[in-house]
Amino acid sequence: MSGRFLRVIGGVVAALAAFPVRADTASAHLPIWAFYYAWYGVPQGPRQRWELWADRGEPATGAKLRLPFRPLVGPYDSTDPAIAAWHCRLAEAAGIDAFLVSWWGEANISGEAFERVILPAARATRVKVALNCELAQFYGEIGPLVERLAGVLARCQGDPAYLRRGGRPVVYLYQVPFDPKLTPARFAELRRGVEAKVGPVWWAMDKIRHEAGNYGVPAEWRTTEGIDAFGFYGTFSVRRISERAELVPFFARYARDVRVAGRELLLPMHPALDNRVIQPKEGFAIPFRDGETLEGYHAAALAAGADVLLLTSFNEWPEGTVVEPSADWPDPYRHLRQVARWKGREFVPPSLPAR
Repeated sequence: MSGRFLRVIGGVVAALAAFPVRADTASAHLPIWAFYYAWYGVPQGPRQRWELWADRGEPATGAKLRLPFRPLVGPYDSTDPAIAAWHCRLAEAAGIDAFLVSWWGEANISGEAFERVILPAARATRVKVALNCELAQFYGEIGPLVERLAGVLARCQGDPAYLRRGGRPVVYLYQVPFDPKLTPARFAELRRGVEAKVGPVWWAMDKIRHEAGNYGVPAEWRTTEGIDAFGFYGTFSVRRISERAELVPFFARYARDVRVAGRELLLPMHPALDNRVIQPKEGFAIPFRDGETLEGYHAAALAAGADVLLLTSFNEWPEGTVVEPSADWPDPYRHLRQVARWKGREFVPPSLPAR
C-alpha cells in the first residue's frame, strides 16, 4: 500500500474523529435507568384518597401538599394510563433507557400500576421497565416473597417492554443502607426459589455500608453468588456530599469493591434533593446549582467506570430528587434536557397528558 494512500486514509480518519458521533446512534453513552415511583393516589382516583402527595385527611381541593415543589401536571394517580404514557414519552424523548419501578406487590397501588398501566404504556415507546423490589428488606420469611416475585415475573418477563440484560429479566433489590433483613443466605434462598419457577434472573443488589473508614460493598456480599451487579440508590442516604470533587473519590472507592467482586457497577446521579418537608428534623437539601449538581454526579460516575447510570429519581416528589417536569422551575424540563444532551439529542417535550 503506497504511502500516499496511507496519508489519505489517515486524513479521512482524522477528519471523522473531529466530528463527535451522536451517542444515541452509536450507543456511545451508558444506559440510564431511572428510579420510578408508582405509589401515588388522589381523591379523584380509584382509592379516593391522597397517597403520598398529602396526608390522607387533607381535603380533595386546597390540600397542603407535602412536596418541595409541584409537578407540572399537578398531583396524579399512578394508575392513570395517560400519566404513565406521558412519563414514558418524556423518558424516551430524553434518552432514558429504562424505569426501575418501585414495587410493593399488593402493599400499595404499585403492583397494580406496574402490570396494568406502566408495562403497557412502555410498549408504545423504546423505554423498558423492570421491578425495583422494595419488599426483600422487610421479609423475615422468604417463602411468601418468592411466590409474589415469581408470580409477577411469570406474568411480565416475556413482555417486550420488560428490561433484560444479558438475555435475562432484570430485578433490582432495594436495600436501606443500615441493617436490612435481607442477608446473603436469604438472598440465596430467594434466588433459588424465584429462578426455579421462572428461570434465570439478572439480579442487581442495592448494597452500600460504612466499613473501615470507607463506604463500599460489605465483604460477605462481595462473595455472594448470583448477584450480577452492585449499586445504590443515593449518596444522601449515607453521606451528605454532592460536589463533584467529593463524588469522584467516593465513587472510585465503591467501584473498587464492585470490580474486585467481578460484578457490574451501577452508580446513582441526583439532580437535587430537598426532603425537609417530610423530614423536618433530619432532612436537608442538595441544590440544583444551575444543573451542575447532576453534571457532577454524571461526570463522577463515568470516571468511576460505571456500567449503568442510575437516575435518582424520575418522580420521587416528596424527596425532591425528581427529573419529571415541575411547575415551579423556570424551565419545567430542565433536567430532561441535560439527559438528552448526554445522549446527543435535542429534547422535544411531548404533548401534555389529557386529564
